[in-house]
Amino acid sequence: MPPRHVPPTPSAYVARVQQAVRDRARRHALHVGFGEGRRATDVSLVVVKGDRLDVLRHLPELFDGLGLDQEVVRSSQTPEGFELMVALIRPKRERQRVDHERRASELADDAA
Repeated sequence: MPPRHVPPTPSAYVARVQQAVRDRARRHALHVGFGEGRRATDVSLVVVKGDRLDVLRHLPELFDGLGLDQEVVRSSQTPEGFELMVALIRPKRERQRVDHERRASELADDAA
């Protein structure tokens, strides 16, 4: 029988970041879910759900003070409400460049 995939347990650092975001979202009646990032520089993916204006209004508060960069991955309107997926990534100054893992926000660096 092949081994079953078991989602990895987040590190203590990632768990603290996720808990901080979860607590902040709760104050504004927003729902959040977390996923594992695809790139080595990703700390966590965050899906924020709620009323569109509430999500957009309170988004900065969810991530301020965490010391992480954010990049919007996608947004969508569902029957249940607005949904925004954000990648929380290590600050640019702390990232090691991985050639095959470039983000759209890093493309401007190559043009200079």
